[in-house]
Amino acid sequence: MTTTLAPESGGRIVVVDDSWLILEQIRLCLSASGYDVRTTTGPDMAERLVKNADLAIIDFHMPGLNGKELVVRLRGTLPRESACVFYLYTSDRDEASRYEVHGFDGAFLKKGDEAALVPQVEAVFRTVALRRVAERLRRGRNAIGGAGAPPNNT
Repeated sequence: MTTTLAPESGGRIVVVDDSWLILEQIRLCLSASGYDVRTTTGPDMAERLVKNADLAIIDFHMPGLNGKELVVRLRGTLPRESACVFYLYTSDRDEASRYEVHGFDGAFLKKGDEAALVPQVEAVFRTVALRRVAERLRRGRNAIGGAGAPPNNT
């Protein structure tokens, strides 16, 4: 049995691809690992779904709107407090190596290999969870010491 290391929120994932077959394979695979997965081929639906997602997995090579254009559009619709991360999903190593230039937070390789996708997704959620803990610790430290507060001379 596989243990899923999803964040407190339950691991909400949106997957955008132009192939319904690929979307269904990914949905089945990630759902079986305990994630709440929503899929779409359209940018309008992706805008609605991503607002409640922890992770958006986006295909790069799609007709009409490539992954770079889509991620820019989706980031523009998110509320400021959103913590959604965006990952490029491709088998194109050249595009994957330029994920930052394209506006993504990272890249998943081996598109079409769902067995390889699950550990990659789990790693993202572990990283996100660690960042949240670090941020809470920073905020707690600032609240205790108070930004700009005089030093304690006891």
